[in-house]
Amino acid sequence: MVFSFTRGLSIVRDGKPIIEGLSFWICPQSGERTVIPLINCTENCAEFSDEAKTVTAALRISKENNVAGLHLEVSYYPVLGNTRGQNHLDTEHAAGIDIEKLHFEKAMVNYMRCNFWCGTKICSSLSEIPQRTQAMLIKLHSGEYMYLLTACGDDFKSNIEGNESGCSLFVYSHYPQNRCSTCALIFAFGNDPYILPTLATEYGLRVMNKPGRPRRERRFPEIFEYLGWCSWDAFQMDVSHEGLAAKAQEFKDKGIPVRWMLIDDMWAECPNNNLATMHSRELRQFEGDPQRFPGGMRAAISELKEKFGMKVGVWHPTTGYWNGIDPDGAIAEKHRDLLAVALNGKLIPDPSFEKSFKYYYLFHSFLRECGADFVKVDNQSFINEHYSRLIPIGQAARNLHQAIEASAGVNFDGTIINCMGMAIENFWNRPQSSVIRISGDFLPENRKWFIQHLIQCSYNAFVYGSLYTGDWDMWWSDDGQATKNAVLRAMSGGPVYMSDKLGRSVGEKILPIVYKDGRIIRLKQPAIPSADCLLEDPEQSGKIYKIFNRAGKAGLLAAFNLDEKESAVYGTVSASDVYGLGKGRYVLFDYFAKAATILEEGEEYPLTLKDYDDFRLFFLLPLDGDIVPVGLLDKYISPATFEVMAPGKWLVHEGGTFCIFSAANPPAVLLNGKPLKSEAIGEMLFAIELPDQNGPIFLELD
Repeated sequence: MVFSFTRGLSIVRDGKPIIEGLSFWICPQSGERTVIPLINCTENCAEFSDEAKTVTAALRISKENNVAGLHLEVSYYPVLGNTRGQNHLDTEHAAGIDIEKLHFEKAMVNYMRCNFWCGTKICSSLSEIPQRTQAMLIKLHSGEYMYLLTACGDDFKSNIEGNESGCSLFVYSHYPQNRCSTCALIFAFGNDPYILPTLATEYGLRVMNKPGRPRRERRFPEIFEYLGWCSWDAFQMDVSHEGLAAKAQEFKDKGIPVRWMLIDDMWAECPNNNLATMHSRELRQFEGDPQRFPGGMRAAISELKEKFGMKVGVWHPTTGYWNGIDPDGAIAEKHRDLLAVALNGKLIPDPSFEKSFKYYYLFHSFLRECGADFVKVDNQSFINEHYSRLIPIGQAARNLHQAIEASAGVNFDGTIINCMGMAIENFWNRPQSSVIRISGDFLPENRKWFIQHLIQCSYNAFVYGSLYTGDWDMWWSDDGQATKNAVLRAMSGGPVYMSDKLGRSVGEKILPIVYKDGRIIRLKQPAIPSADCLLEDPEQSGKIYKIFNRAGKAGLLAAFNLDEKESAVYGTVSASDVYGLGKGRYVLFDYFAKAATILEEGEEYPLTLKDYDDFRLFFLLPLDGDIVPVGLLDKYISPATFEVMAPGKWLVHEGGTFCIFSAANPPAVLLNGKPLKSEAIGEMLFAIELPDQNGPIFLELD
């Protein structure tokens, strides 16, 4: 990719214009955008300056195979005058480029729909691009794909937004500055859209010299390999030692193998709190509320661990509590030197690394001494509001995440759930942590919410899965959407935890996700949209919406009706819907119908879904011979419940009903050299009852 003139300043690739009609501008604080003339353009650099030389700037390109970075440099030194506030760049729109033309058919746009969560919009023109867009997957007229990813450097971050004449890419730091030198955008090109987010992200880590690592190199915490439960939707304001113990007892009595509990919002002492005013309350001390936790956090956590064998996590926001730290409380009295006052008046942890680390270490070490095993750190995208004009946003994000992760590393072996932190400055600055919430809050008994939740999580996983494992949030097992929610969590590749109210956990909705010991049957990749859904609006397309994942050589595909008016939707299912499956013949297994169909190479299976409650879970199993193992029928991710040790030899992870597809005769299966009885459960499908045991079982064909 090179810079050159093509009817003005354009970005061309292989001699063909990709982005045309670029103009560079700067914006003084409290002023208007000023276009700066182009004075020189070479292959990899475009230079700009005004006549008075108060502004000098450059756009530079770095490149590596099919990935490139666009870098922006600005020096702004106006003649000092009487115009108040215009002697530095604007803190919200410091400098940028306007784009008139970008040659594409459709774009999947990932944008900040609020300060904390990302949403998705399908666009066909630049003017449709929402404000605070952070990433875009674009299908070019050539049929090739381009992926754009915004950046956050040492000081400045970038965003994209549409306007009447096209769109703008701009940088800002929330801090008064006269100079800027930053990466503003990462490009990745190719015919395969699924590799582009990883290509762009890994290149961005290198060119911005970030300490982070791609998802495949981040350690997924062992605790989250097991089933969990969160207190929020169950108890909300009324979480207490007594209530937590009662819920743990319920799991024990019902035989539901929950292995960890998260003590969520409202465990701390925040006087006069209620749902209407909770976001205006402040944290007084690190200890739990004395009325609801009369023995302190230590007593509550100790009972959960010693009596019920639970691991325990504790929630807290980055800011202390939602409205910061109480200036008259114990924390402020003892540790005032570690705190800062934001422009909005809130008392919060100081944005420097040294002081914020000390603050979080004090907090986390207290929780660790109480017995906590991990933390959920909420409100992470607070930086743009709370640290504005105190420190550049790039520095603030780097200091915040390095401080939190250093403290969590010392106290909890790095086990952390990141939450409410999907802004691009958060994306680029977490050094090691693996798990991040990628959806807004769970809303029980809300069919419309489920649609937005599925769209949000699956598209966000496409973008964020390059660095992180997505947390698809808590859910209720007695909700009207419980089965769909359970299937999504099983497909997600992330942690699985409920938030059922006391007395309302339903074992038959939960147990298909886990083994008897509570270990999740967890997939190692994120669940993301199939290729024919990536650039379609599932609420308007009239088509079925499909997300996929993999379990070894098997594909897993879940299909949903997300139509805005709940009209019937149509489509097909095939091996091409699951990225990475090879060509050949497949067994298409419909999990809930317990039916199998042979798909010849390239064949598509037609599917109609009549309403929101009509959904399917399919397995695509390579048909390498007459006999194909399906897996344990009582688990949603059946193909992940066994391993192929050799042809005709399988290691099943625990007992249960094992299903086998056989195109010829009933299979002759041996356990310890003795034949097992098989029962026909459908055309070409046979069930074999295995011993009810927790450990692995070795099977082989006779």
